[in-house]
Amino acid sequence: MINLVDEAGALSTEEFHELKNFVVDECLCTQVETPWLEYVKIRADGDTGYKGYWTAQWDEVGLDKRNVKAVIILNATYLKTLEDMKKTLAHEFGHHWTLGYMIENFEQDIWKERMPLDYYRMRGLDLDNFAPDYSKDWYHCDKEVLAEDYKYFYSPFDGEHRMKNLVGNPSEEIKAKIVDLGLGARRSWEELVRCRFSKSK
Repeated sequence: MINLVDEAGALSTEEFHELKNFVVDECLCTQVETPWLEYVKIRADGDTGYKGYWTAQWDEVGLDKRNVKAVIILNATYLKTLEDMKKTLAHEFGHHWTLGYMIENFEQDIWKERMPLDYYRMRGLDLDNFAPDYSKDWYHCDKEVLAEDYKYFYSPFDGEHRMKNLVGNPSEEIKAKIVDLGLGARRSWEELVRCRFSKSK
């Protein structure tokens, strides 16, 4: 389970425990990247424009990037229900899975470098219209598309995608690519150490 801090006092005791177990019980995760997440904190950050965010630090030794430590913030100003918080947490853990492994396995400077070009090809993203950061807006950041792809396949919110009208839904090829980011193409599905997948699409 994750370390959950309800600084805003937004959840009942029952809701708190349900959200605390949400990632392990209902999303794609393993015993590798879950410890990189130091905590998920619920705060009332006010009218900021964001429902939540993922942020991380890591050690750099030469070109190597290691020891990712991340936090997820959920903004209770906008997230009024447990369902709202789960949906945002699924997206933010999508960042944790995809970007955490891009740092650890591929040593990517995540906000300066694009996602791999094979992802752009498989996802049908135009290099002129999508960016590695928010310079073209939230919907045209490749990392946000990928986090929604994770939520689409590997959370209870399967089938929901905020960029559907912009880029369509992700393919089965993308579904496999998300797993491969963490486990590598040569490792079998049986090596996933997790409670369960969301239902197969």
